Amino acid sequence: MVAKEEIRTAGNINYLTFANLHSSELLHAFTLRQGGVSLAPFDTLNLGAHVGDEPAAVRTNRDLLANALGYQDRHVFSGQQTHGIRIEQVTAKNRLSANEFMETALPDTDGLICLEPDVVLLAYAADCTILFFFDPQRRCIGLAHAGWRGAVAGMASAMVEAMARLGCLRQNIRVALSPSIGPCCYQVGDNLAREVVDRQKSELLLQRKDGIYFDLPGYHLRLLQEAGIGAKNIVSSRYCTSCYRQYFFSYRKAGGRTGRMAGIISLRPSRKAAI
Repeated sequence: MVAKEEIRTAGNINYLTFANLHSSELLHAFTLRQGGVSLAPFDTLNLGAHVGDEPAAVRTNRDLLANALGYQDRHVFSGQQTHGIRIEQVTAKNRLSANEFMETALPDTDGLICLEPDVVLLAYAADCTILFFFDPQRRCIGLAHAGWRGAVAGMASAMVEAMARLGCLRQNIRVALSPSIGPCCYQVGDNLAREVVDRQKSELLLQRKDGIYFDLPGYHLRLLQEAGIGAKNIVSSRYCTSCYRQYFFSYRKAGGRTGRMAGIISLRPSRKAAI
C-alpha cells in the first residue's frame, strides 16, 4: 500500500510530501520544524519573519531550505496572510524575493495560483492548513493558507473556482492538505460555532465535556468535495500539529509564541517543451 504522505530529507531539512502530488513536473514540500538555526521558542527551522525571531536566523533558514530543495530565493512568491480568501495569480514578471520580509509580500493575500514554471509559491502556518493544488493537464498550481476564518469564508472552494476560470477541469485537480491542528485538540468558542452552517455542525463541531472542538481539515474536505473535487484526488495529512510538536510548530500549543512551517509548490519546466 502506497503511503499518502511521507517524510523526506534533503541536506539537514526534513519535509513532508504527498503521494497525489508526486510528479517529475512538480516540486512540493511541507517543512518540519527541525534543521535550521533559530533558537527557542522558534527552534529550529522557523521560516516566518513576522513572529519575533531574529531576522538573520530566518534568512539563514530560508537559504537552507532553498538550497536543500533546489530553488532560487528570487523565484519565490508569498502573501501577507490575513486569514481572508483573496487569491492572486502570479507570474515570473512580478515575482518577489523570499528573503524579503512581510512588507514586500503580496498585500492581503492568502491564495496564490500560477501557470508558469520556475515560480515558487510559498505559504506559512503553525496550526492553520496549507492547501496544495495541482492540475497536471493544465499545468496549473495553487497554494492557500486557511485557518478557521479562511475555512468558513470558503478558501478551499474559492481556489477551485479560481483554477476553473483558468481552464482547469475539476476532475483533474489534485489537492493535498498539510498537517494542521486537528479536532482532537482544536477547542473553539461560540464565535466560530456560529459561523458553521447548521447542516455541517453535527459532523464538524464536536461537543465534549470541556467544550466544543472544530474539525478544521474536515471542513476543508467538505468544501473541496462540494466544489467538485473527487475524494480520490485529495490527500489529507494524518498529523495534528498540536499532537506532534516534535515535528511541527503549534501556535495553540505554544501559547502563541512559536515558529512557522512553510508549504512550497512549483512547476518544473515541461519535458515536452524541451524536446
